[in-house]
Amino acid sequence: MMPSSLIDISTALIIISICALVDILSPGVLAVTAYLLLTQPNQLSSRLLVFLSITQLGYFVMGLLLYFGGESLLTRIEQLSEIDFINWFYILFGMVLVLISFSKPKDTTKKRLISIIPTNTTIKGMIILGSIVFLIEFVTALPYFYSILLMDHLAIEPTPSILIITGYNLVMVLPSLLLLGVNIVLKDKLHQFLNKIRSKLNEAPISSLLVAIGVVGAVFFNIGLRGILN
Repeated sequence: MMPSSLIDISTALIIISICALVDILSPGVLAVTAYLLLTQPNQLSSRLLVFLSITQLGYFVMGLLLYFGGESLLTRIEQLSEIDFINWFYILFGMVLVLISFSKPKDTTKKRLISIIPTNTTIKGMIILGSIVFLIEFVTALPYFYSILLMDHLAIEPTPSILIITGYNLVMVLPSLLLLGVNIVLKDKLHQFLNKIRSKLNEAPISSLLVAIGVVGAVFFNIGLRGILN
């Protein structure tokens, strides 16, 4: 539901800022950021920037299409987010993964699980991962789409609207960018802390993998829940 078209630009920016804060905790982006921090801190900058560029490029292009394409595109997006099957699939799949994380696999299963743990990531892999995360999460980013329609509703000029969309995209990945900044500024201290965590994870690789599976399950559960609430 859109507010009156008579509201001033400052009020609109406050509404858009609130929407951006709602979208700031992207579970998929945060999960990938944490994974890269723990597994490849020395390559964090290159891998994370490629990943974030792909996800936010998707949102930016989608935002421009919505801004210039009108409400017909949002209607299609809302229809996707309102498909109960998709949202409930995410929730149930997430719950299954969380339950698996509490299981105790056999020795043969442990060997198979250890063999599939990736030890390195490539730029190509981050591009693919970024595309997958965007395709999974974009249908739940209704505050983002609402903000763009609000700008169109208030007839804000294209140039400031595009700048606002760009700023919104930066806010969405702000936690990951802050972690990247901390990694650059406090590299030695952060790596000492991460090394302690990695040493504990290396002592029990299966437990670490199960924890990772649980985290992925929680991410899917969160996405499905967001879709239902939206």
